[in-house]
Amino acid sequence: MKQLAIGVLDSGIGGFSVVKELKKLLPKENIEYFADHARQPYGQKGQEEIEDFVVQIINFLLKKGIKACIIACNTATAAGLERAKEEFNIPIIGVIEPGARAAVATTTNGKIGLAATEFTVNSKAYHKEIKRISPKIEIFANPCPKFTPLVELGQFDTIETYQAAKEYLKPIKDAQVDTLILGCTHYPFLQKVISDIMGPKVRLVDPAYNAVLDLKKILEEKHFLKIGKNKKENYYTSGNPGNMKKVARTIFNSFEYSVEKVKF
Repeated sequence: MKQLAIGVLDSGIGGFSVVKELKKLLPKENIEYFADHARQPYGQKGQEEIEDFVVQIINFLLKKGIKACIIACNTATAAGLERAKEEFNIPIIGVIEPGARAAVATTTNGKIGLAATEFTVNSKAYHKEIKRISPKIEIFANPCPKFTPLVELGQFDTIETYQAAKEYLKPIKDAQVDTLILGCTHYPFLQKVISDIMGPKVRLVDPAYNAVLDLKKILEEKHFLKIGKNKKENYYTSGNPGNMKKVARTIFNSFEYSVEKVKF
């Protein structure tokens, strides 16, 4: 069990923000990563459809040999985490609960902003989790539909990205939040732009970091931490492997892994 991999799934390359944290916090672990490019964006799809995607992808990753899985997509977490936990007997971690906890611990004025996909905002998943932890906190959320496509194209700090950020973040900034949740794993790659718009007094919360911390704790408790130095990373996409590798090289500076095309 220790030598099995960590599964990571996302609608695209947003989950690379989770992979970056895995490499820092759990550097010995093997990784099996699936990007569902052919069916993105998830943010405009329905509950049952996204649930089915999550179950299908986890089944695929289990065949590759995983001991735990991070649903590295806020939309997929909101829609499919509960069903996934019911259907599979490995640890499965979403990004919403860790992100909510971190935001509550970060805010000092009790006003938290949420930038996310339409599905995540409308699901109220972050609202419910934050209110469960601290009922008095106010949440100001706004969907950011252009962010994910911009990240997928590698447009991390273009004029178009800044224009979209100004539009989406204005109502959140006007609410005078002191903490902003990056409620989609694609959004940390726009951190500079978002920080420039929100200003230095607003602290950004990246749920990817906190999700990996939760995973590390679970692996330690179960004595599942990998031993040995040999490490493997495998990457899969339902879309175009070439496009995925191109953006991966931008994100990681170097990306020497192959990307396998998978058809469902």
